[in-house]
Amino acid sequence: MHRGALGTNAVNRTEYHLRRRDLASPLADVRGPAGRTRAIATAIRTGLARGQGSEGIEARIRAAEAAGLPLTLW
Repeated sequence: MHRGALGTNAVNRTEYHLRRRDLASPLADVRGPAGRTRAIATAIRTGLARGQGSEGIEARIRAAEAAGLPLTLW
């Protein structure tokens, strides 16, 4: 399907469920997209407040993202 085109309800629902299964997608985060955003923002603010450089802040962001990944058996 073309990215800019509107899909039917069934197509949209299918795409949503596929994105929820993609661990890199914000929709897969167990905290939800808003919870993921808040966790990342907190990680950035904490890193800045502690005077960390970009590498330290990026490590905090990766940890915040990983904390919301769903548990899987595979």
